[in-house]
Amino acid sequence: MRLAREARGVTLRQISDQTHISIRYLEAIEADDYKQLPGGIFNRSFIKAYAKHIGFDEKEAVEGYMRTAREQGESPDDVSTTPYKSHVYTDGGARSPLVTLLLTILVLAILSLGVYAALHWYQRREANRDNNNAPAPNAQGEKVNSSTAPPNTQPSPAPVASDKLHVEVTARGEDVYISTWIDDSKKSTGTLLKPDQTEKFDPQERLRLTYARVKAKALEVTINGRKATVPADKTEMVITKEGSEQFIQ
Repeated sequence: MRLAREARGVTLRQISDQTHISIRYLEAIEADDYKQLPGGIFNRSFIKAYAKHIGFDEKEAVEGYMRTAREQGESPDDVSTTPYKSHVYTDGGARSPLVTLLLTILVLAILSLGVYAALHWYQRREANRDNNNAPAPNAQGEKVNSSTAPPNTQPSPAPVASDKLHVEVTARGEDVYISTWIDDSKKSTGTLLKPDQTEKFDPQERLRLTYARVKAKALEVTINGRKATVPADKTEMVITKEGSEQFIQ
């Protein structure tokens, strides 16, 4: 059988890859060292698979094996000194289940971090885009689009001044990214509010709060302890001592 294999230019590695029989067993077959095989019907199966792969007569190969085994004083079905441990005979070792578990946890952690980073980036981009597209504020600090705003047919109520301004902003049910400017600050502070997380502000005169339009319903704002209405058609609230009443429900 070895001569037939070599004549066809087939290596033991190629036979092992195709039949899933260990090279150690294939070498034992070629050397007539059947004590290295698992024994019983596995020996015949290995020899038939070997012979079939190299185009050798399977019946002749099995008969040769049985004849040689008897000459060595062994029963063909009893030749076995190596315990059978697996249905797949390969030379590679099995990966530890603990290593597999750790690798799985690591991959899931990396994927979760990527999803969180992508969500955070998307919310910031939406907030910035809404801010860039928002109309300029009028004299009262409100953003009004003159082409679509309905005419004001009734006089506005007189603002009620307060000696303090305390604002609390809470996210309800989902993450909300907000930007805030306190009084005359020209630099905004960006904050990602987690569900039910509250940020508190105590400006001297005014607080400018911006958010993504799609997140308006998820924001809860209170002004001096009174619940305010967050405009869903705008992207910001400019809260002042004199103008806070316009947002009070």
